[in-house]
Amino acid sequence: MISINDLVQTRPYSAVRDSIEVDPLREVDALQEAQLLDSRVCNLTSTAALLFELRTSLQFEVGNSALLVVRGLRSFDWKSSAKHVPLTALTVVSSVPDRLGESFCARFAFFPDAHLAVAGDLAEFYVLELEGIGDVPPDYSNADLKQVQDALPSWSSACSLLQMSISR
Repeated sequence: MISINDLVQTRPYSAVRDSIEVDPLREVDALQEAQLLDSRVCNLTSTAALLFELRTSLQFEVGNSALLVVRGLRSFDWKSSAKHVPLTALTVVSSVPDRLGESFCARFAFFPDAHLAVAGDLAEFYVLELEGIGDVPPDYSNADLKQVQDALPSWSSACSLLQMSISR
């Protein structure tokens, strides 16, 4: 097993045997109904990483989480409404990958109202399996933040790699 954070720091990890069935790096709306749990931008390494919940996804039959890593980061543009909302997951309503010359780009729309556009030289997408997080995501309305976080993937979570895709 490897930690999710190790995947972000490794360039690129290639010990995955299975090819990806649904490829968010090439297919529009491949991440529909997945939930964005967290994002990280490292200026030192020009890397952005997006951590997704897959247990709610419409497209993925294997894995319970996923990681999108963009290397050679050129832009990371996050927009959301200014209003305060209760603790809730950001659900993907649209995901659009694209190539602009030598760059990989992806645009996401989320519910509640948020948008993300990210661009870089290279993108990697990993389908992951974490043990101990259950078959369904936590109920955000009946739990405190600590209880919710304990039932979700995190950067330090140990995982098995099931599938991967690289966009150069």
